[in-house]
Amino acid sequence: MERERVRRLRSAEAAWIAALPCALVLVAAIVWLGPPLGRALPGPGSDTLWPREAPYVFGHPEPVKHARFLLALTGPLLLVGAIRAGARRGVELSPRAIRALVLLAQAALVAVLVAAVLGQHELLRGGASPIWPILGYGKIAAAGALALLLLIAMRRPPVARLAARATHEVGWLRVACVAVAVVAASCWLFTAVQTDRSLGDVGALYWTMNDAFAVLDGRTPLVDYHALYAQLVPYLPAATLGVLGGTTLVFTLTMEALSLLTLLAVFATFRRIVRSSLPALALFLPMLAAGFLLGGRAGTQTSNVSYYSMWPMRYGGAYLMAWLTTRHLDGAAPRRAWPLGFVGGLVLVDNLEFGLPALTATVAALIAGRRVRSRRALAALAGELATAVLAAVALFAAVTAIRSGHLPQPGILLEFPRIFGVAGFTALPMATFGLHLALYVTFVAAIGAAVVRRAAHDADAPLNGMLAWSGVFGLLAGAYFVGRSDYFKLIALFSAWFFSLGLLAVVLVRDLAARGWRRPGIPALAVLVALGIGICSLNELPMPWKHLAHLRDERPQYVLQPLAQRFVAEHAGRDRKVAILIGMGDRIAYRLGIANVAPYSFMETMGVRSQMVNVVRDMRREGAHLLFLPDGFMARAQLDLLRRAGFAARADDGYFSLWSDA
Repeated sequence: MERERVRRLRSAEAAWIAALPCALVLVAAIVWLGPPLGRALPGPGSDTLWPREAPYVFGHPEPVKHARFLLALTGPLLLVGAIRAGARRGVELSPRAIRALVLLAQAALVAVLVAAVLGQHELLRGGASPIWPILGYGKIAAAGALALLLLIAMRRPPVARLAARATHEVGWLRVACVAVAVVAASCWLFTAVQTDRSLGDVGALYWTMNDAFAVLDGRTPLVDYHALYAQLVPYLPAATLGVLGGTTLVFTLTMEALSLLTLLAVFATFRRIVRSSLPALALFLPMLAAGFLLGGRAGTQTSNVSYYSMWPMRYGGAYLMAWLTTRHLDGAAPRRAWPLGFVGGLVLVDNLEFGLPALTATVAALIAGRRVRSRRALAALAGELATAVLAAVALFAAVTAIRSGHLPQPGILLEFPRIFGVAGFTALPMATFGLHLALYVTFVAAIGAAVVRRAAHDADAPLNGMLAWSGVFGLLAGAYFVGRSDYFKLIALFSAWFFSLGLLAVVLVRDLAARGWRRPGIPALAVLVALGIGICSLNELPMPWKHLAHLRDERPQYVLQPLAQRFVAEHAGRDRKVAILIGMGDRIAYRLGIANVAPYSFMETMGVRSQMVNVVRDMRREGAHLLFLPDGFMARAQLDLLRRAGFAARADDGYFSLWSDA
């Protein structure tokens, strides 16, 4: 009789029951172990921020925050271990106890989500600098209303039958959905298209376009040029600039085309998982809108649609890996794992910040989606992937050596992660409460869902694998926000967040449909409300003709760029090799037909003393004697270093200055 009053926990129930104690252990570790672990982490050493009086040099090392982030990454491991341990031991509880413990864990989830929303509105700041609100209460309320309307409508049999028929794939519907995806994505991406006259003197292009011109000028990333964001992507716009002309319009069109291909890879990933175009479109559009969401206070709102260091430089390789991994798990090409490792190796070299998360996520997806039943099979998979990664790195090194005559320097690949991550260049503190908590919970939930489905012997390999992929990728890519915890970096992660939410929605909607859309649980409501936020963000869809009118504006907006080019042209004289640390320096050199040997894009990328030393070293190695600098960004310590190195000021027009090496 006693055994009749208890039953064995299901995998999902075990996950919920284990979640709360795992979370408590994790919070305790973050609070108590964060400071000592932070003190044990390697410091910046000689690469401390310098000079402090420079207007663009700010921030400080944050080892405790980084240590706590590393501890937070162990949260999914704790949960996975608890789920697997519960499955092996076959824990049994009474149905009443199971319901109570699950509801307690879900109530804790609601509390975390409430804290996340209140935190972004500075009601729960946690002592850090304020995070500008991203999601207003009105949008959240509208999203909740949409979720309730969906649940009410789907309980009506005619609506449910109509929705079921809409998921049947037919040729014309597939074409129509692809067309809608292309048009919607193009509307957003078109707003980032610029011309030389429309761009103006400031903007995110300064941080990305110069890399393509550096390649076009014959410079080689990881050899004689220290690219800030990507090592491979700049070759693509450099090719189009060389063929079609070195204009801003050519560069922006190239980058937007790459971003469009990236977004279509996301749509194709969703479609392969749900096996129907219309549901895939329903997942893609909220992710698209949220990924390019406007954020900030009134009058200062911005979107990362024109922030090319995110689209396509970071997300391009990552979502390419997601698409290829989904195809592999579904039995389509590539059928072997080594192509995934090879592409992953190239993505890793291109951008460490998102390349390493994408490669790690692919490994997790292969484990979650494929039936790796033995340690030997796991070792064989690891060996195949590792060999392919090394082959990709070797190919990159060989091509680099052929192009430049030198092998790539791994130290350059780690330079900016060290300066920004360890030295704390431009770092900002992280608030205790904010939307980043919602992102973290979502990514952990995706990993947990993958483990639960695998434990339940669910055979949907693409869905299982991509749940794991989205969770691992989102958590590791979160280091981007940890490095500088402002609202803009958080919005940049919304694409990864809504990609994970879309996959969780597939799991929960299938469960709701199996139960006739009755008794939706707290997780289903939370995911549907979050997706509703993406749907409500579709009202920000830009109208292309408005931006076209902006492009047709005949008023020239460039001021400093023509002045800078004129200043360099007047003072370069017969010198064909110079160093230019003014914004767009390599484009200026390209237009003047001279060589810019400065290893960095411009002054604002130089936050430690060794970088200024590198400039002097490279100038002397290349036989360059003239150094062009922006007056507004120079500090006395930097000028003193140049004087001690034998440089002297030769000319100054109030905006730019020329220094020569005696």
